[in-house]
Amino acid sequence: MMEIVVPLARQYQAHGDVFSSVTVREPRFEDLLALGEPYEVQRTPQGGRVVIENTPAVAAYVKRCVIKPTSDHLGELDIKDARAVRNAVLDFFTHGEQPPDSQPKT
Repeated sequence: MMEIVVPLARQYQAHGDVFSSVTVREPRFEDLLALGEPYEVQRTPQGGRVVIENTPAVAAYVKRCVIKPTSDHLGELDIKDARAVRNAVLDFFTHGEQPPDSQPKT
């Protein structure tokens, strides 16, 4: 299983622990079945694509996939570091194919 260490912009202290990085693991099949895709891609009338994030699913993936420190430490992160952790989890999904368009093909 792949893991990514996300370096943080500064050191944090939460629940008596000091940390300056967050380790996230690759989501598993059981995670995907339980939470679904973290985003969907829809076509615009002009033929382009728009990505719609499933915020509750993204939050659940972050909580499940953060290994160290535990996800209950993440409330202390500032917005820049919070986005870095979120993006690290989402990066696991963007290395493969994008989720299928939600619109049926005609």
